[in-house]
Amino acid sequence: MPSRETRDIVTETRQLFTVLIRNRHQNDDTFDLRNRIVEMNSRLVRQVAGRMVRRYSLDFDDLVQIGSLGLIKAVDRFDPHAGYAFSSFAVPLIRGEILHYLRDRVSLVRVSRRLLELHSRGAKLQEAMASRSGRPLTETELCAALAITPMRWQQACQAKRSLRLCSLDQCIVGLDTEDEYLPLLDLLSAPPPPEDDNAELHDHLQHLIARLGADAQRLLKWRVVDGLSQRELARREGVSVRVISRRLRAILQQLQHQLSPMVSGE
Repeated sequence: MPSRETRDIVTETRQLFTVLIRNRHQNDDTFDLRNRIVEMNSRLVRQVAGRMVRRYSLDFDDLVQIGSLGLIKAVDRFDPHAGYAFSSFAVPLIRGEILHYLRDRVSLVRVSRRLLELHSRGAKLQEAMASRSGRPLTETELCAALAITPMRWQQACQAKRSLRLCSLDQCIVGLDTEDEYLPLLDLLSAPPPPEDDNAELHDHLQHLIARLGADAQRLLKWRVVDGLSQRELARREGVSVRVISRRLRAILQQLQHQLSPMVSGE
């Protein structure tokens, strides 16, 4: 259950948006109101950045700074009469802004092939030992087996993380809302790095999308590439937001079902 402080923020945010929209219509200054809403909801950026910083070897403050741009966009685009909470609208934009930054950053990073090969050897050794003894090696044991220092192993792990914007199996298994599919959707708009273990899955995903109907491909393009909200999609299609949500979920569930055998190794 949300804390009282969170409920108060949600209530005040709703009230501030009411004033903000009115001032916009009257061409009054909205700068202070806009900043107030951003400051009040900065926790959303920290929450998203906190989850993502554990996955990527990047600085938390950098992710917060980039994610704040997504929060500002959310404030500028949010319709308080849409029928959903501001946080539900803002979080995908915050996450999307960070993922765009990560894609740009990864495309510029030159990762050592030796470190990637080292990580691959370590991962295979871990798998073999876990199968043989029933437990994985500790970091100390692994480094001893590879004849490297712990620092070198950490460098190998960081090199691997820098090439993986999203682990595809984590993105497609056990999801039941369209918002939770966003990491998978972001993956669609960026080619995988050449050393990515999931390159085959990515290629298969692109093949499956190419086999979708024209309507489904159009919705995915608008949602993923153009970054349109469900409300904007509904306006373009001339249907309700609920219909768009149902269509997107059906498309993503279809992709999930078709990809699951590859992910599970069946």
